[in-house]
Amino acid sequence: MLTLRLIRREARIAWPVLAVLALLAVLLTAVPLSWPPRFDRLAADTLADRVDRAQTAGPALSAGAATLPMPWLSPPPPGTLDGNLDRIGNGVRAAAGPRLAAELGTPWARVTTGLATVRGPGVATFYGGDPPRVNLVYAQHDGPDGPVEYLQGRAPRQPAADLDLSVRPEKPAPVEVAASEATREKFNLTLGQQIDLGGYGWTAEAVLVGVFRTDQGAQRLWQRSPFLVKPWPVLAVAGNGTKWELDGQLLTSAGGIELLARNPGGFDVAWELPVAVDRSGPGATPAGIAEARDALAGWRATPQDRLCEALRDDPCLVAGQDVRALTVSDRLTPELDAFAAQRLRTEQLQGFALAGLLAVVVATAFAAARLGARRRAGAFALQRSRGAGTAGLAGRLLAESAVAVGAGVAAGWAIGRALAPPGAALGSPVPVIVAALLVWCAPAAVLLTSAGRSRPLPRSRRLVLEALVLLLAVGGLAALRTRGAYASSGIDPQLALAPVLLALVVVGVLLRLLPPLLRRATREARRSRGLVPLMALARAGQQSGAAALALLVLVLAMGYGVYGGTVPRTVEDAQQRLADWRTGGAPVALVGSKERLAGDLSKVPTVGHQIAVTGAIGEVVAQSDGTAFEHTPLVGLDAAALAAARPSSPVARALAAAPGADAPVGGSDEAPVLTALATPALTARFPDGDFELSTLGLPRTRVRVVGALPEEALRDPVLGPVLGDARRSGPLLVFTGPSAQRLPAQKSPSAVLFYPAAGGPAVDPAAVRAAAVAQLAPSAAAGPQAELRDRAGELEELRSDGLARSVGLAFRATTLLGLLLGLGAFALDLLLSAAERARTTSYLRTLGTGGRAVFALQALQLLPLLALAALGGGAFGLLLAPVLGSGLRLGAVTGGPFEPATHIDWTVTAGLGLALAVLMTAAAVLEAAVSRRRGLGAVLRLGEAL
Repeated sequence: MLTLRLIRREARIAWPVLAVLALLAVLLTAVPLSWPPRFDRLAADTLADRVDRAQTAGPALSAGAATLPMPWLSPPPPGTLDGNLDRIGNGVRAAAGPRLAAELGTPWARVTTGLATVRGPGVATFYGGDPPRVNLVYAQHDGPDGPVEYLQGRAPRQPAADLDLSVRPEKPAPVEVAASEATREKFNLTLGQQIDLGGYGWTAEAVLVGVFRTDQGAQRLWQRSPFLVKPWPVLAVAGNGTKWELDGQLLTSAGGIELLARNPGGFDVAWELPVAVDRSGPGATPAGIAEARDALAGWRATPQDRLCEALRDDPCLVAGQDVRALTVSDRLTPELDAFAAQRLRTEQLQGFALAGLLAVVVATAFAAARLGARRRAGAFALQRSRGAGTAGLAGRLLAESAVAVGAGVAAGWAIGRALAPPGAALGSPVPVIVAALLVWCAPAAVLLTSAGRSRPLPRSRRLVLEALVLLLAVGGLAALRTRGAYASSGIDPQLALAPVLLALVVVGVLLRLLPPLLRRATREARRSRGLVPLMALARAGQQSGAAALALLVLVLAMGYGVYGGTVPRTVEDAQQRLADWRTGGAPVALVGSKERLAGDLSKVPTVGHQIAVTGAIGEVVAQSDGTAFEHTPLVGLDAAALAAARPSSPVARALAAAPGADAPVGGSDEAPVLTALATPALTARFPDGDFELSTLGLPRTRVRVVGALPEEALRDPVLGPVLGDARRSGPLLVFTGPSAQRLPAQKSPSAVLFYPAAGGPAVDPAAVRAAAVAQLAPSAAAGPQAELRDRAGELEELRSDGLARSVGLAFRATTLLGLLLGLGAFALDLLLSAAERARTTSYLRTLGTGGRAVFALQALQLLPLLALAALGGGAFGLLLAPVLGSGLRLGAVTGGPFEPATHIDWTVTAGLGLALAVLMTAAAVLEAAVSRRRGLGAVLRLGEAL
C-alpha cells in the first residue's frame, strides 16, 4: 500500500532519473524538428546560387521562333514591337503555371534579322573582295547586366516620322545602327556613315549613329550575341562548295526592326526567362523540386496558342510578322535533377548523423533507468514483499516517466519551433515519436528485464544472446553492403540500426575482455605492498556488469564522434582536390576551346610557367579486332614543361618514363602515326597498341600506344580542365611532344595553366585576368567561352555550397551533443553510485588511508571503464566507414569525378580521448575532495559490512 511517506521517499530517489529523461526528451524533440527547416533554407540558398551561376553561361529557360512575313496584312502601328514581345513573353511565362511563374522574372527579348551584306564607300572587303555580312540585333530594355555603354555617338532610335504609315516617302529613311569598336575598325566604318544592306530579296539603307564598348556592361548580351563583339570568319555554303565569309552584327532599335519588317525577310526572335529561386521558400525541398519538374514538363508541352497568350484563331504577330514554330529550351531541369540527387544523398547522411544522436539518447535513457533501478532496488523489494506485482510496478514507472517525457517533448517542440525559421514547417515527427516511446519505456523495460534476478545470466543464455546480436549485426551489415541505394530521404532505418548492432558487438567483446584483464591486473596488484590498487581493481570488477549500459553510451558517443570528425575532414579534403582538379593543379588556369586560348601570357608578372593542355574528342578503333571506342578523350601537353613547373605531376613522370612517348611523328602528312599513353584497361586488352584515330581536324591517323598510365596519373589534376567533373570509365589517350602538337582545335575544353617560378611569388589571378582580356572576351569562336579559374576562388565556391556545409554542420553538432550525452551518462553513473564508493572510501579512511591514496583509488576504479570506452569507441568509429561501405559514400555530396578517400581527423579523435581523460581526472579529484569533507557517520553504520 502506497503511503504519503513512501511516495515522498520514492520521489526523492527517482527525481534525478526523471529529470534526465525529461532533458533527453527535450533534446530528441528539438533537434529533429528544428534542423530540417534550417537545412531547407541552406538548400534554397545553394539552389539559387547554382541557378544564378548557370544563367551566366546561358539562359535557364528560353523560347525562340522564326517569323514569317505577311505582306497581305496592313503594317502594324508604329511603336508596337515591344508590346508584341512583352505579350508573347508574358504568355510564355504564364504557361509555366503559377508556382513556377512566381520565380520567373520579366522576359527579355532579342530580335535578330537575317544576314545582309554591307556595302558602301570605304567599307572593307574580305576573302577575295566579298563584302562582310551582318545581322541587325534589337535587345529589349538593355538586358539583365545593365545598359550598353557608348564610346562615340548614341544608341539607335528611329524617329517617329520614319514610322508614320500615313506618309509614303519615295525613299525610306535609313535604319539607325550601332557597332562595337572592333566591328567599326574591321569594317572600316566611320560615325555617321551610311551603308547599304542587302538581304535575300530586300535592301535597306542604314546609318552608323554610335560605337559601343564590349569590355563592360551588357555582358550577357555579348555572350548571347557574340558577333556583336567582333566579326568572325564563318565557312558558308556557296553553290556546290563552301567559302569563307566574315560575319558580324550591328545593334538597332525597335523602330529599326519595324522598318525592316516591311521587307520580305523574316526574323529570329528569342525570349529569355530569368529564374530567381526564392531563398526563403520551399522551392528547394523534394516536394518543391518535384512540383517544378512537373511544371517544366507541362511548360515544354504547352501548345503555341497558349504560349502566345492569344485566341486560337488569331495569329501571333511580332512587328506584323507571324510567329511560327515557337520552341522552348529548358536548361533548368538538368540543374534541378543534379541538385535533387545531391540533396537526397545529403539528407541520407544527415539522417545517419541524427540516427546516431538518437541512438545515444536512447542508450543514455536506458543507462539512466538502470541506475535508477539500482537506487530503488530496496524499495521495490519491500513492495514486492508486501504483495506488489512486477506489472504494477512497471505501470507506475510508465506513469512517472510519461509525465517527465511528455513535459520534455512539449518543451522540445517549443524550442524546436523557436529555432526553426519563421513560417517554416517543422521536421518529420516520426523519429521523435519512436525515440520518445523508447525513452518513455526505458525504466519499465529495465525493471521487467531485471525483475527477480539477483544473479547474473546463466552462461548458456548469455552465449545465446551474444550470438544473436552478432548474427544480427553481421546480417545487417551484409544486407546493407549488397543492397542498392536508399531511394528515400531522411533516416535510412537499415543504415541507422546497423551501427547500433555493431556497437553492441563491440561492447560485448569489451565486456568479455575485461574480466581476464582485471584478474591479471589484480594478481599483479597483490604482489605490491599497497592496498589501494587491489581495492580499486576489485571494485571495478564488481561494477563491470552494472556499467555495461554506461559503456554502451560511451562507445556510441565516442564512435559516432570519431566518424563525425571523419566526415567533415573528408569533405574538406575532397573539396581541395576538386578545386585542384578544376584548375589543373595550377594556382590559375584559363579554360576554354583551344582557338579561344591563343596567345602568350608567360610574361605576365608572377607567372613563371605557362603550360598548354589541349583537349579533343575522337573515335579510336583497335586494329586487331575492329573494336571502336567513340568519344574518347584526347589530351596533349608538353611533359617536360609540366615537369619543370610541377615536378610531382604523375602524368609528367609517366610520359617521361615511357620510351618513345615524345618520338617524332611517323608516317606521312596524309597518314601520320602518333604515340600516346593509354588507360591500363585499354593497354591490357590490346597489348599490340595499334589503333586508328578519327577526329575532326585530322586526317586518318594511326596511334601507337607505348605504355599505360598509372592509376595515380589518371587522378592527376592536370587532366581536370579537359576531362571535367563528370565521372567517366572509358579509355583515355595522353600525348606529348610532337604528337601533342598535332591535336586539332575543337570545341572540347582546353586549358592554359599558370604556375609561379620556383621560389618566386604566388601567381596573381588579377594580373592574369587583366592580361587575358582578349581571351576572356565573348567571341563567335567554336566551343565554350573562355573562363579564368583560380584555385582559391574555386575552393571558396565549393566551401560555400550549402549542401556540403550542412553535412559538416550536422556531424559536428551531433558529435558534440553525443559526446555531452556520453559524458553526462558517465557523470550520472558517478552521482548515483556515489554512496557505494563513499562507504569504501570511508572504510579505508578508518584504516588511515590518506588523501592521495583516496584520489588514486577513485582514478584506478574509473580507469578500466574509460579505457575500454576509448578503445572500443575509437575502434567502432574507425570501423564505420569501411564496414558500412556504399551506405556512407560522400562522392554525391563533394562532387567531382572520383569517390573521395576517407580521411580520419586525428585531432577530433585525440580530443575525444582527452575529454574522457579529463572527465576521469575531474571525477576522481571531486570525489576525493568530497570524501574529505564527509563525516564517517554519513555513510557507515554500526554492524554494516563493506
